[in-house]
Amino acid sequence: MTTTALHTHVRRVPFARMPGFSALFNTYCTDYERLASFYNGDWRSPEAYREAADRAAARPRDRNRLADVLLDQNERWGLDHITREHIEALRASETVAVVTGQQVGLFTGPLYTPYKTLTALQLVRRLAEETGRPVVPIFWLEGSDHDFEEVAHINLMRSNAVVPLRYSGHTLPEDGNLGPVGRLKLNEQIVHVIDRVEETLPPSDFRDAFMANLRAAYRPGTTLLDAFARFMRTLFPQTGLVFMDPDDVRLKRLVSPLFHREIEDHATSSARLEAVSEVLAQDFHAQVSTRPTNLFLCDGEGRHPIDVDGDGFRLRGKDRAFTQSQLLVLLDADPKCFSPNVVLRPMMQDWLVPTAAYVGGPGEVAYFAQFKPLYEWAGLPMPIIYPRASVTVAEAKVQKVLTKHTLDVNDFGDDLDRLFQRVVLQEMDVDIDAMFKEAGAPLHQAINTLKPKIEQVDRTLVRTAEATRAALAKELEKLKGRVVRAEKQNHDQVRARLEKAQINLYPGGKLQERSLSVLYFLNKYGPDFLTMLNNQLSLDTSEHQVVEL
Repeated sequence: MTTTALHTHVRRVPFARMPGFSALFNTYCTDYERLASFYNGDWRSPEAYREAADRAAARPRDRNRLADVLLDQNERWGLDHITREHIEALRASETVAVVTGQQVGLFTGPLYTPYKTLTALQLVRRLAEETGRPVVPIFWLEGSDHDFEEVAHINLMRSNAVVPLRYSGHTLPEDGNLGPVGRLKLNEQIVHVIDRVEETLPPSDFRDAFMANLRAAYRPGTTLLDAFARFMRTLFPQTGLVFMDPDDVRLKRLVSPLFHREIEDHATSSARLEAVSEVLAQDFHAQVSTRPTNLFLCDGEGRHPIDVDGDGFRLRGKDRAFTQSQLLVLLDADPKCFSPNVVLRPMMQDWLVPTAAYVGGPGEVAYFAQFKPLYEWAGLPMPIIYPRASVTVAEAKVQKVLTKHTLDVNDFGDDLDRLFQRVVLQEMDVDIDAMFKEAGAPLHQAINTLKPKIEQVDRTLVRTAEATRAALAKELEKLKGRVVRAEKQNHDQVRARLEKAQINLYPGGKLQERSLSVLYFLNKYGPDFLTMLNNQLSLDTSEHQVVEL
């Protein structure tokens, strides 16, 4: 990555002040000791990484077979010499890896995908220095999931408005299950979606170049997984990032002993997950629910969970049953039919790869808290879990609004009406609350003065006096409301600015990193955008980072 010319400033906001981050994740980032028993090393400790690297390197695995498959796979997506060197380094017993991954979302999905990748690349450099070992960055291409709707859309911005785009080139069956999405081949409809991208993004000095890369990657006839990997390669050139497609029969054969164990001993893995989940839920929450087994079967009509049925198994929602021996025979004959769920997926990863650290998002950090007993069950060393960088980009037009009204990114996660009223009240020349409180005091004093005299005349009129007090207070409050509303009307421009800022910071009502596509920023700032983030983002990811651009 070349030196960036963009001028930026980064400030930090604690996760506790940001919407959408769980107490478990916030605690992991700020008070690891409280959760230490659920993980396998303090993500802030250099010594913990040296120990994790030693454990990962020591476990026997077929490194040569892994490297052969990765070389073959990466040839499909653009294999440069640095990536080749990294893959070859995996053959050596001292080499370890930093792994991250994501579902193969359309055009790389939301911004958190490149943020994860950048964090992993930064962490590789640090671990190489701290451990003295070769460290390789690996991106796990999660294409086995069957939720097509989740990966088939993006959000762009145009004129301070969210523009959703969707690829709908496949007719969903009634249950919505098309099977592993990474295997789906794009059809001609993808061309129209890319045309919509080009129409939506305004002309810029950078649009033609990255649109050419987008069209080259997302061609009709290409699988969604291959397209994702090829385009990601263009975003992170010369970084040595190794992409890995776990839905490869050669890798499935390497990991088949783990799948065997799950079929033969699912009761133990399920019981361990249940036990740790109960303990975790006492103070926090259990991110992952216990399932009968942690495997899916792809049968040509979709990807279906394997449920326990007496002494045998049954595909959920399907009229197909298996004995244990039948399922094991099928696994040996065609391991590509099987894929792990969210519980077994990390263990498949670390069965194949010498993972010293895994870079995950807030949800992943949370669900790893349940997996330590499962790693022990599988006989695997659990890696250190490193929180990815959590980022909001505040462009100059947005930063002006924040500065003018003394606001920060977290303020816009609240209801806009409440934020607007708060800003209006803060910026009014007159303190309305104090003014009306001061005006109301004499009224209350007048009633208090009159009550003893009224009681002397007619005790039954005391209630009337109190009713008069309430009526006067109510009318005064009504007047206050009218004054506030009038002041609000004088601040139409303020509301418009707040609305635009909120749309940019929380497009679609979600954190920017969970909603907006990187294409918006690539079009506006070019490849220097990612270079700038690589240079400016802190590897201390214990707080949310706001990039003022």
